[in-house]
Amino acid sequence: MEASYVTESKARCLAAGMDPASIPVPVTVLSEAELMQRKIKYSEVISVVSFFGTRVLDLLRGMEVLILLADQNGFILEIFGDPTMKDVIHQLGMREGILLSEQEMGTNAVHLALKQGHPVEVVGEEHFHHKLSLSACCCVPFHFREINNLVGTVGIMNAAADYSVFQLALLENMVDSMERELLLRRNNRNQYLLNHLMINTIKNGVIVTDNFGNITEFNSFAEKITKRRREDAVGNSIFSFEQFGNYLYEVLKNGRHYEDVELVFTISLDRRIICLFDAIPIYDDNRTLIGAYAQLRDITERFELEQQIINSEKFSAIGRLAAGLAHEIRNPLTSIMGFIQLLLERFRDQESERKYLDLVHKELKNVNKLVSDFVVMAKPSTPDRRECILQELILDTVNLMKSQAILNDTQLIPELRPFPVKVFVDPIQIKQVFVNVIQNALDAMPRGGTITVQVKDYQDKVKISITDTGIGMTEEERNKVLNPFFSTKENGLGLGLSVCYRIVENHKGMMIIHSQKGVGTRFDIILPICEDC
Repeated sequence: MEASYVTESKARCLAAGMDPASIPVPVTVLSEAELMQRKIKYSEVISVVSFFGTRVLDLLRGMEVLILLADQNGFILEIFGDPTMKDVIHQLGMREGILLSEQEMGTNAVHLALKQGHPVEVVGEEHFHHKLSLSACCCVPFHFREINNLVGTVGIMNAAADYSVFQLALLENMVDSMERELLLRRNNRNQYLLNHLMINTIKNGVIVTDNFGNITEFNSFAEKITKRRREDAVGNSIFSFEQFGNYLYEVLKNGRHYEDVELVFTISLDRRIICLFDAIPIYDDNRTLIGAYAQLRDITERFELEQQIINSEKFSAIGRLAAGLAHEIRNPLTSIMGFIQLLLERFRDQESERKYLDLVHKELKNVNKLVSDFVVMAKPSTPDRRECILQELILDTVNLMKSQAILNDTQLIPELRPFPVKVFVDPIQIKQVFVNVIQNALDAMPRGGTITVQVKDYQDKVKISITDTGIGMTEEERNKVLNPFFSTKENGLGLGLSVCYRIVENHKGMMIIHSQKGVGTRFDIILPICEDC
């Protein structure tokens, strides 16, 4: 029995002067650009209609069936299915982009489903136009409030002779499944975005693997410290990473946990990142191991600050010791040198005796200088600060050291800023620091090379970087190089850099050393800028 809303629709078509014997001609048609725009809006719905529609077509195999999708206005956005049937409806004016309104296309299931708000079937002669009396169409409206509040209909069209009421029930189930699938996709996407946001905004390196050790997640900070792109890492084995691959192997094989393992990553000659490494196994609800999670926490700033504090405390202790030792040594040393001087006067004309006294006096002077250097290292004299132009101090030092650099077959290159940088320093002491560091760089390049002196901003301070292409230092040497009496040179006393460190510290600055064996060394001398000059 024909539904009342179908009968009423046909009556409205007659009242509007439509001819049931004619072929319906669509008037309102979307342009290609407009159709594409609407397809983009409904892209998620089109995707699930295609997925579930293909399954429905498989269930109705052997029948000429089409599945169509229309938007909230009744514009057809998608038609797929039997190609023969598709050709037939094209001849009747039905194609993607047309408006299936009652006013233009007569009584049709798409219009009625949208108007009535419930599933509708129009079968055979229930169509207003006689040309459609051999076809059947059922439509189910949808309103996906959670999916951009999208409204529309999904329909099945086939020959009236093959139509079954079960098709409408099948279509209703399909629309229910579509809604669940869309919500699931939306939730999965939101979860992915949330995870992606958390992983890529956290200031830790995050690495996730499956149970075979293949990387499934690799965030931007992990890219930064390992110097590997995410695209190159994901899908590859974690065991190829030298610094932490073995730890992840133990996690996946034996379920071990690691916490606060200190790792050092050399980013470049002038930069390294110090991290604390954590790793744990990942289990599913059945306690089956399904992967591993690792994170790298950057503690570089904290580590460098701790080193500064340790060095300050170390030099403070050495200073107290040096002051006492210098006092105890210098008092008798002064007396001895005085008596030696008297003996030199007494034996002025006796060459053999004087020769030995000269030798003793010379060695005592060396001891006295060593004590003086030790005192300066332990507690440099109070800086006589004044306003200085940093570039002038650097150029004076470069000019002083240039001849020695030429003899050493070394290029000494200053890369300075065109505008003056004012600092409030003791120029003699700061030049002493520059000379000492450049001298160390020359000693590190016995076969020549390049020394570059650069000036850069460093937070609210200025950084003077002195870089050489010399033999470099090991990690152990770099950690000890500021210690008093530590030297990598055969005849070095090991006090020069210690003195430099104390001078820079007395200027409320910092000295940071970057070095790589076989590549070179860079000394960063960081000084406050003279803001009130």
